[in-house]
Parts: sequence; structure tokens; C-alpha cells
Amino acid sequence: MPESQREVQALLALNQAERPKRVRRLLTHFGSAQEALAAANWTAAVGSRAPEQRPTQADFAWAAEQWQRLCAAGGRCLAPADADYPPLLGQIAAPPPVLFALGPDDLVPPTIAIVGSRKASDSGKLIAAELARGLVAQGICIVSGMAFGIDAAAHEAALAAGGRTIAVLGCGADVPYPRTHIPLYRQIRERGAIVSEFAWGAQPERGAFPRRNRIISGLSLGVVIVEAPQKSGALITVQHALDQNREVFAVPGDVRSGRNAGCHQLIKDGAKLVENVEDVLEELTMWAVPRPQSAPAPTLPPEDESVYALLSRQPRHIDELAQHSALPPATLLDVLLRLELDGLVDQLAGKRFLRRAG
Repeated sequence: MPESQREVQALLALNQAERPKRVRRLLTHFGSAQEALAAANWTAAVGSRAPEQRPTQADFAWAAEQWQRLCAAGGRCLAPADADYPPLLGQIAAPPPVLFALGPDDLVPPTIAIVGSRKASDSGKLIAAELARGLVAQGICIVSGMAFGIDAAAHEAALAAGGRTIAVLGCGADVPYPRTHIPLYRQIRERGAIVSEFAWGAQPERGAFPRRNRIISGLSLGVVIVEAPQKSGALITVQHALDQNREVFAVPGDVRSGRNAGCHQLIKDGAKLVENVEDVLEELTMWAVPRPQSAPAPTLPPEDESVYALLSRQPRHIDELAQHSALPPATLLDVLLRLELDGLVDQLAGKRFLRRAG
């Protein structure tokens, strides 16, 4: 079994057996899930108040199944210690010890969350779309929860404008929810990223959505709330943003409908009032710069093209590439070497490869 596979399966089994807070402590103390499992005693890492919850054979069998499903879908499993774990998310008080991701996006800033009412008015959805288009024009990625209303409007506008967008789910990353958003889910998966801390195949549950909201804000430099009543679930995301020391922005609206009462209260409490995209950008001057346009895809021989298509700016291990390539291992290595010599691919330590920037 490849080393990368061993570590991911160890991490999944550990996360299945232990509470997330203790898993984070174990990873911080021992440096990896495998080292934690090999340690005779965890007292120095997690204390002695509660008994150790070591993974059982059933946990390891479950982890092996998760790995197989992850690889079949072309997904990723990230831990806070990984170099490609989202940097902003790693700064929060309770980063997910396991983060599943689908899609080519690298999950890096600049990122802004746009959230709001599921029962949004047409006006609210238009405002969310305008803000999303304006932000992606400045190279800023839109983060949201793929829910009805404001979330969907922001994702759709970002995609239509050719920008980046990340959807954070309250179920497994492989479970499109709501079901009517399957076309949107597929577009985000192909061009952006779908992320979740919940296991592969996990179905949506009511308590999962408030929990995932800390990831929406944690991935973002700030949160823009568009059209939210006084008891909107979107306000949970705002509270997480405040706890994480992130910027909070609110769009004002009609005072009679009640749709905007939550936004108006946030403004009274000190949130930045937003009427247009410039109101957001002026708070993010260090990030709001146009991203360079990608160069046209190179013309390559079919064999090289098939391998290049498997790569992105997200590093992938040679074993993972071999699983998704029809080429023999020796041929695959020859192709990767050619691509590296042509300046199209970079090789990182541990036989990991990624497309070269630009």
C-alpha cells in the first residue's frame, strides 16, 4: 500500500473513532495519523480525563472503503498539517481534522463568502449575483453553501462570469444537495470545488448545516450577507465570522418586508454597509487584484495530453495518477518527465506532481 494511502486511511479511521477535537490534538502532537496510532500512549497529547478511543477493525475497514470511493471520484482528503490544506481554514479555532474536496480549485485566497436567505426575493438574488460578478472580476473566489436563494445565485453568477467558486456542503462531498441543484453541483465540481468535513456518502441532516457554516466563514476573508430575516440561518455564518476575526458585510434593503431585518441589525452592530462591490473591495485592498489570465492549453501528443488533463494546481501523488491513467507505470513516469522538461509540470517531494503556474 502506498504511503499516501496509508496515511489517509489512518486519518479516516482515527477520525471515525475519536472526537474531532482530540484528533486535532493527536495530529498536532504526533505529526501524522500513523504516528499517533503507533504511539503506545496518548496522555501527553490529549490528557487522561477520557479513555482513548482507538480505531477498531471496523473503523479501518470503513476507512479503506472511504479511500476507494474517494479515489474513484477523483477526490482529495486533506488534514490541517497538509501543505494544500486551505490556509485561512487552518487558522480557525476548530479546523476540520479531515476535509474532503472534489474539483480542481486549490481553495486558496482571495475568497469571500456570500450568504443569505433561502427564500430570497428576485431583488436579493440579483444583488447577490451582481456582487459575485464584481468580485470574481477582481480574481476573488466566491464561497457559499449551495442552498436555495442567495447561495445559488452567488455560485451561478460566479460560474457565468468565468470565476472561481467553492460550495461547502452539510453532507458528503459526493452527495448533491438539494437534489434540484444537481446541475449546479456538477458545474462547481468541474470548474471550482465542492468541500465537506462529512464522510463520503453522508446524507444531509438538520444539525450538519449550522456546523458547516464555520467552514464557509473559515475559508473566507469576509462574509457578505444579502437579505436575511432576524432568525436567518445565515446569521450563524456571520457569528462564526466574528469569532474567527473575519470581515462582516451586510446589504440593506426594504424595511417593511422583514426580509432584511437581520442585515439591518448587523449594520447597527457595526457590520460594513454594502451597496456595491466597491464597498467590499475597499476593505480587501491587499487581496483585490486581478488574477493573471491562464495561458491557452498547450498542444500535446495524445499520450501527454491524457496525463496533463489529470493534473491541476493541486499536487497529486504518482500512485493516484496511476490509478486514473490507462498508461503503464513506466510510460506514465516518462510522460511526466517530458512535461516537466517542457516547463508544464512541477514535481514536488514525495513523487507529487502539479501543473506549473501560468
